[in-house]
Amino acid sequence: MSADILADLDAERLASGEPAGRGGVVREYAADGSECRIVFSRLSLEDADDVIREEMALARDGGYTLEWKLYGHDVPSGLDERLLAAGFEADDTEQVLVLPVNEATLETFKAPGYDVRRIHDEAGLADYAEIAREIGRKNPEEEKKQLAAVLLEAPDSMSVHIAYVEGEPVACGRIYFKEGSGYAELAGGRTKTTHRKRGLFTAVVGARLTEAHERGRALVFTDALPTSEPILRKRGFRVVTSTQPFVYEPAS
Repeated sequence: MSADILADLDAERLASGEPAGRGGVVREYAADGSECRIVFSRLSLEDADDVIREEMALARDGGYTLEWKLYGHDVPSGLDERLLAAGFEADDTEQVLVLPVNEATLETFKAPGYDVRRIHDEAGLADYAEIAREIGRKNPEEEKKQLAAVLLEAPDSMSVHIAYVEGEPVACGRIYFKEGSGYAELAGGRTKTTHRKRGLFTAVVGARLTEAHERGRALVFTDALPTSEPILRKRGFRVVTSTQPFVYEPAS
């Protein structure tokens, strides 16, 4: 684990949302206000439970879903148990991977012959939602609305790439660019069950890496599940820490 890379990751997390509040909490809100993610915190043992309760109260008052994105190197130790005890539900643990963006790494992800497009409109997002539905993702229409809001309000901050086979949308992924950052973040990589193990996931990663290179980003980060981690590590990504979402849904 590289201390320098972790320091850079933490700096990205600090800069990704509202200025840090009590307990060093940094919040990142969905464009439509339906969700809030805590992307950074530095709680002490003494204030951890109080800060957790305060954030849950804000979620109830605001009527939004709260996700606490806990990283393997976050403090204090045992914060996961405190979140569960407070009423959060744990999602799957992912590995945080990093890759330098350069000509050599772009070559590793080359997948010639695939039709991968960067989409910009409602029709493209409908294709993205179609892939999400086929693999059983929850609330694909809600996700589509959130992505549409980002493309409308901050089009330079996110790109969506979709791979097509004979005109059918079959694989997709997003890439995020924070203003003033030297890094980019990959997210939302998915492939229809009918088109897996054909290199389409790799092709969509390659398209996003190419865009990151063209926009002058030196590194890309991504959170990888066990399904995608081996593919990415085989091609040069390396693990720097882990992350696990803890979700709180206020009662309606």
